[in-house]
Amino acid sequence: MIERPIAVFMAFTACFIVGLVTYFTLPVSLLPDIAIPEITVQVSAKNTSARELENTVVKILRQQLIQVSKLKEMSSETRDGSGIIRLNFDYGTNTDLAFIEVNEKIDAAMNYLPKDTDRPKVVKASATDIPVFYLNLTLKSDSAYGRTDEQAFIRLSQFAEGVIKRRIEQLPEVAMVDITGLVEQQVQIVPDENKLAVLGLSIEDLENTLNKNNVEPGSMTVRDGYYEYNIKFSTLLRTKEDVENILIRKEERIIRLGDFCRVTVVPVKEKGVSISNGKRAVTLAVIKQADENMDDMKQAVTGTMDYFKKVYPDIDFKVSRNQTELLDYTISNLQQNLSLGFILICIVAVLFLGDVKSPFIIGLSMVVSIVISFLFFYLFKVSLNIISLAGLILALGMMIDSSIIVTENISQYRERGYTLRRACIAGTSEVITPMLSSSLTTIAVFIPLVFMSGIAGAIFFDQAFSVTVGLMVSYFTGIMLLPILYLLVYRTGIRRKSWFSGIRIHNPLKAHTLDRFYDAGINWIFSHKTSSLLFCGISVPLCVVMFFFIRKERMPELDRNELAVRVEWNENIHVDENSRRVDGVFKTFKKETVEEAAAVGEQDYLLNNEQTLSPSETELYFKTEKPSEIEPLQQAIAGFMKSNYPLAVVSFSPPETVFEKLFVTGEPDIVAELYARKKQKAPTPETLRGLERRFSVHTGYEPTGIAFENQLDIHIDQEKLLLYRVSYDELYRTLKTAFKENSVATLHSYQQYLPIVIAGEDQTVNEVLRNTLVQTQADKEGKVDYIPLNNLISVTPTEDLKTITAGRNGEYIPFCFYGVKDAESLVKQVKEEAGNTGDWDTAFSGSFFSNREMMDELVIILLISILLMYFILAAQFESFVQPLIVLLEIPIDVAFALVLLWICGHTLNLMSAIGLIVTCGIIINDSILKLDAINELRKEGVPLLEAIHEAGRRRLRPIIMTSLTTIFAMVPLLFSSDMGSELQKPLSIAMIGAMFIGTLVSLFIIPLIYWVIYRTKEIR
Repeated sequence: MIERPIAVFMAFTACFIVGLVTYFTLPVSLLPDIAIPEITVQVSAKNTSARELENTVVKILRQQLIQVSKLKEMSSETRDGSGIIRLNFDYGTNTDLAFIEVNEKIDAAMNYLPKDTDRPKVVKASATDIPVFYLNLTLKSDSAYGRTDEQAFIRLSQFAEGVIKRRIEQLPEVAMVDITGLVEQQVQIVPDENKLAVLGLSIEDLENTLNKNNVEPGSMTVRDGYYEYNIKFSTLLRTKEDVENILIRKEERIIRLGDFCRVTVVPVKEKGVSISNGKRAVTLAVIKQADENMDDMKQAVTGTMDYFKKVYPDIDFKVSRNQTELLDYTISNLQQNLSLGFILICIVAVLFLGDVKSPFIIGLSMVVSIVISFLFFYLFKVSLNIISLAGLILALGMMIDSSIIVTENISQYRERGYTLRRACIAGTSEVITPMLSSSLTTIAVFIPLVFMSGIAGAIFFDQAFSVTVGLMVSYFTGIMLLPILYLLVYRTGIRRKSWFSGIRIHNPLKAHTLDRFYDAGINWIFSHKTSSLLFCGISVPLCVVMFFFIRKERMPELDRNELAVRVEWNENIHVDENSRRVDGVFKTFKKETVEEAAAVGEQDYLLNNEQTLSPSETELYFKTEKPSEIEPLQQAIAGFMKSNYPLAVVSFSPPETVFEKLFVTGEPDIVAELYARKKQKAPTPETLRGLERRFSVHTGYEPTGIAFENQLDIHIDQEKLLLYRVSYDELYRTLKTAFKENSVATLHSYQQYLPIVIAGEDQTVNEVLRNTLVQTQADKEGKVDYIPLNNLISVTPTEDLKTITAGRNGEYIPFCFYGVKDAESLVKQVKEEAGNTGDWDTAFSGSFFSNREMMDELVIILLISILLMYFILAAQFESFVQPLIVLLEIPIDVAFALVLLWICGHTLNLMSAIGLIVTCGIIINDSILKLDAINELRKEGVPLLEAIHEAGRRRLRPIIMTSLTTIFAMVPLLFSSDMGSELQKPLSIAMIGAMFIGTLVSLFIIPLIYWVIYRTKEIR
């Protein structure tokens, strides 16, 4: 390449310019675009009990869906009126094809479901369906934790749905706006029972009259001379007055409906509300277009919010759970870490090389390598995200290795008296093969990571891609562009005197200082051979012991200042009482938080893949000033709930983000699944509560409680129905009317449809049963009578499971355990305790088992990586023994990295394990360079011990510099608090620990092992 420097230089310049242009067009996202392999089937059956729905619909659907190909896990939850089936597939599954197959299975199952069953809804999970932020609209006139102006809030609801929602959806970056917390209205008809009796009218007569007066039969076209008209028949009810003016003919009388019924427009009975900072709110969930840039969306939405605040001063606009801030903070921090790592690396190069020219050449080649890497990002459609940027930071320290080695080798040839041009050619040619081997061994470590199962393999493709591209680009830059830059810069300095060529830096790390350090170290090692070899021998069992001793988890714990709390009050309370309790919780912890929000009861979101909240459930959201305040807040909330609401079932988790959706960090450590052996009899609540208490006593861990609900079972006396001539339909109609559930028609106003409901007066359940009369059928003489409701029915209070849970093997009772220290002991104790009853079969799941499976897989990947590295090294050295010498330092490095992780309070997780595996591929590069130099010297006839010393001196500076640059590239991640840095921190600690001890092993221990093996042999 030196023979045609201009062509090479211009080619790299062109690639640099194209890479720079593509950098500004790369999409920016929090995480890689990964298809979440999850499909949910949502079943809706109004007025159907959980048990009936499970037996007649959900169970049949499970039996069909279990046949779907590549299905990994299946679970279902059934409640009164609704059910949800979750299907989880292996990562890499084509979810589009799976979606089609699931729909086909549901179509096949429809033949076996009850005739009136609505077709279940199938929803494919997507990271883009997770809201980018929530917008809470509250009235400034409302006071926190006080009563809400109902009419004003109705107007706010209409305004939010009709104006704000539509305005935000007009932004090109927004896919849709989901909305909840609205107050809807209905037309309520309350008949006067006494007048009904006098007039001889029944509820059925009212229903029929309303339906007859609310029809639209269609239209017809008629001609009249030259003209043609469209005649339309319409008797639709459009206003409250239309309903009041309906005429009813009874015998010989024509009666106006408003004369015996009270017609009003009232709010619909609420099943859920949204709360923000103690005020009732309308909440809008803003969802981003899949292919839009997050930064562009942030700017567009910020501008829109500023406009709203100016135009509508009576409304508070509060943005909550804003992921655009998280993305902006995380990406900018990682970019700063990349720049800071680059600066630290350049400082190291200046200190070791002693002038400005060589660091300038190295720095310039690195900049070119990084920018050209962005071109490959663009070509392979890889976004800038926390994984790919962290991969570049990881590759940064390795990318400079090629430049340092080439520059240092050229400098050494110049010191031997070679001309500048000849030194560039000889110095570069000598290291092409060992550098390629070093790059390939590092890449060989990443290749198996891509084939990991689950989310790990899917998400770390971007990291492997970043490192692979960075290393290969820097390799070719080092052997092609850097010699030309070296030639041009140093030739310029020789031809004419300039300020740049005259700069000299006082270098405290002179060669003879490093040589003295190396000679002292190698002499000490060789004079203490037994101790040194014993050190190596101890490292292997230490590595095994630390692997089993250190705590393991799937992902590192991230510092968060947000907390989500899900509360099942486990009592039959309505939404108003639920809201009152939520206000009490918020008031108690107001001083500890900066933001509070709650979804109380059922929510109106269209894109909801989870089980709908019931009126007795709530999801609380807290945000604190600092992440360190979350743990005390969680403990305080748990204590408050236990003392004030002992029946409540409380669970804590991070708020839903793309990260949480992918990694499922809130999963219980252990889930004990209890399958009843006696299928014909349902377990009683007393039995399950007794099991829960025994598990708590014998294991020392309190499982998350099981939610029950109190029910009223109504038994109809069929004999009395026949005796009093009361039809079942009339009885059912009367009950629905008394409990305000009798929706009979729809009022078609201009842009709004309001349900028309026939309702009774406000009464308690006992008052309804005591005071409500049911009309009998006419006797032979045409007379009707009225029978008290409590003469025909009896009511029995019962208690049952609120949610019926099932999986592949049928129904089970789940007991969830969190914060488990000794999982195997807990599993054994639960199994024994459940087995003692003789009524249960047990199975277990949870994060403990998935983490163990992942760790086993990582061990296999490490072994595969070592095997790949052995093959590459055997091909380079043309020896079966020398690769073993190089690979011997891996257990030493891993052992001390695990010790450092344990000392720093970190766990062995996916990130730290990947750091260890990656370091194994990096650290042996130093040993490769050293052994290659020893072999070359011995081929020239240099004695073994002298060759070891001379090779050590030649490769000393490159080895120390490459190690320091890799370490300094990781250092900025240790002092940042964004999600990307927190995610990579265990990886950085593992790499820094392994690199530090590995450098010492490469410098001093590897030569000793080489000497032990080859002291009686010669290299040929």
